[in-house]
Amino acid sequence: MSRSAEITQPSSDLLQAVTDAYGLPTPPSAQRLTGGYANDVYLLKGDWPVVLHVKYPPLDLQSMAWEHRLLELLEPRLAEIPAPLRALDGQTFLLWEERPLWLTPYVPGKAAESTDRRAVGAALGKLHAVQLDVDPRPGHPRLRDLPLPPVRPMPAAFDSWLPLIADARAETIEMISRLANTRRLTDGVTHNDIFPGNVLVHDGRVAALLDWEEADVDWLVWDLASSLLHFSSTADGDLDMSAVEDFLDAYRTASGRVPPEEDDLIVPLLRVKRILEVLRAPTDRDPQWDYQLANLHAYQSLG
Repeated sequence: MSRSAEITQPSSDLLQAVTDAYGLPTPPSAQRLTGGYANDVYLLKGDWPVVLHVKYPPLDLQSMAWEHRLLELLEPRLAEIPAPLRALDGQTFLLWEERPLWLTPYVPGKAAESTDRRAVGAALGKLHAVQLDVDPRPGHPRLRDLPLPPVRPMPAAFDSWLPLIADARAETIEMISRLANTRRLTDGVTHNDIFPGNVLVHDGRVAALLDWEEADVDWLVWDLASSLLHFSSTADGDLDMSAVEDFLDAYRTASGRVPPEEDDLIVPLLRVKRILEVLRAPTDRDPQWDYQLANLHAYQSLG
């Protein structure tokens, strides 16, 4: 999901602006980090190693302010949260040539692997155990907030899949509407983008949960199902039920609040996650079409 490191390094003017805004001892050198989707990320090396985030359009400063405030509320409760640092003027980001920039603490670690599922399940359980009195993210449609993205033009390799994509979209809309009207699902703070590239692991535990651009107040079971996708799937897209049980056991041991009564929704919501990624792909910053074809095969196998 991350892009290659073909991005130009931050300019000296940008680094000087960050140095002045945050009171860094000296203008740091920058090393491009892997990861980042809606923004580019760099390790700023110096007396005070931090991570610089450079946000790309589309921009919604109100939504970003909500995200940063959420992380500040979560940080005292969860060691896995690297909240944005405040600049000398008290703000959590600055604008440079119409792009928001912000810093977070540098956290050492490596991207999670499928074998880290218990550590990831526990980290998600700890997040879901936190109950905060916060409003939903402004300007950010949640799963229950229909409609879904339309079926947009895709490469020719998807032509034979278009009827299935259209049918899956219609079935998904019907299912979400039914859930919203007939079941009272557990709500809470959701990350909504837990996959290996957004999880750093160090010494067998989750050191950091990264990239909160999709965070919201939503159905916790939706976040749980979405997170299971990358830690409990086989190479052909089927579910490894032993891995699912392992993830869920670690999640509930860590006080995750999705009750067993909602487990019947995990597989249906995994299918929703697959088809949503396909529907959103045409507007992605860097569409991964092979991955979207794999999503479609997995959608079928989970049916």
